[in-house]
Amino acid sequence: MRFSNRLFLGESIKDDPSRIIRKLKKKRFMSGVYLICPASNGVDPLEFYETKQLAQPFFRDKEPDIIGIATSEKEAIDIVKEIYEASVEYGHESISSYIGELFS
Repeated sequence: MRFSNRLFLGESIKDDPSRIIRKLKKKRFMSGVYLICPASNGVDPLEFYETKQLAQPFFRDKEPDIIGIATSEKEAIDIVKEIYEASVEYGHESISSYIGELFS
């Protein structure tokens, strides 16, 4: 599991994300916590899913790159919007190029 250089956080966990990050690193997946990651389908720039999905066989061999953490679907959508706005603000031609910069 790899975290971006700039981690986008939902309002409800902005003050202290360390507990959630610690649990994620220990592979303790929580219900109601969402991860915003680069999309694995090669078409969309971003996707989000609940951390408990990481226990499914599809994810066992894959370590997701994490750009953001939220505690609800609404927060996850807000973070996706925030990432898009940040990519425009920093002058990137696409969200994908901005995402690449977040992990370099």
